[in-house]
Amino acid sequence: MSFVRSRFGLVVAAVLAGLTMVLGGVVAVGSASAAPSASAVQYDVPRGLKTYKVTASALRFRAAPGGWVKGLLFRGDRVHVRQSVVGSPWVQVVTVGKSRSGISHETRGWVHRSYLRR
Repeated sequence: MSFVRSRFGLVVAAVLAGLTMVLGGVVAVGSASAAPSASAVQYDVPRGLKTYKVTASALRFRAAPGGWVKGLLFRGDRVHVRQSVVGSPWVQVVTVGKSRSGISHETRGWVHRSYLRR
């Protein structure tokens, strides 16, 4: 078992050494305290996209219109509308920043348009 551990350790060390060379000597290892807080991060709005806020207490974030639920968006979470279908209440959105439920920044999904406000 010690052979497996030592061999695994060598592989990890080799990967880190390669990353150090590729990144010019900078490899982030250790505490996450160096990362800015979610409230301090500012995201640029892509040209032509408008930012909307979720008004529902909990809004299902779906993979497709009426499809399976990827997660939840909560009141105050921000999204950009990417696509809407004429005559349909569904809009494709992309999250702005990490949502309160943990959905990553720039994750695409579908929501019901009646729960979004500018």
